[in-house]
Amino acid sequence: MTVWLWVVLVSLIVYWSIFSYLLGRNRRWDVPVIVFGISHMFFASLSVAAPIRSLLDPGYMGYQIGFVRFEGPAASLPAALILAWGLAAAWITVARGRGRWMILVAVGDILFALNLGGSLLLVLLRGDFAGMKIQGGEYFTISGAGAMSIILFVVVLPFVASAIWAARRAQSGGTAPPLAQEMQENHTDSDNKTKSIDGFRYSESRI
Repeated sequence: MTVWLWVVLVSLIVYWSIFSYLLGRNRRWDVPVIVFGISHMFFASLSVAAPIRSLLDPGYMGYQIGFVRFEGPAASLPAALILAWGLAAAWITVARGRGRWMILVAVGDILFALNLGGSLLLVLLRGDFAGMKIQGGEYFTISGAGAMSIILFVVVLPFVASAIWAARRAQSGGTAPPLAQEMQENHTDSDNKTKSIDGFRYSESRI
């Protein structure tokens, strides 16, 4: 096992552990939080070694995402920024899921969906399906229809849906997830019943 594969494995363990910890702390998550959080983690996982390897490995093959490509050490900073955004978007989604920070998620989603979606469209127009690749160094390469399907259904479409969802959650702090709404409604019904029986309003603290 090469040193770069160790870098990938250790990094993925650390990043996914943080993701799981933040998700476990947020007891008000719903299905969109899980789906969009995982999609951003998958996107970030594709770039875990690129920021370091592009600096230290003379044989590095370059870093490309959609229309954008960088060679050698020049790939380090862009790859690091893309990795940082992907991780931040995933962690913000599962840790907060609402508020001003969701703007960061929405803007990034739109940009990457346009970039990758545009590259897919260009491939379709050219008919060069073999030119679409998902490549993880020398360890694996997925090309053709398989790569196009993964990019479309795992990145582009989820990012479009995530951008709409994140933009709504950024407005006025977002809306409460269905689970939280149901709990709140149950508390309200209980309070009303108590008031009608005892003649006074019973209140309790809610976390």
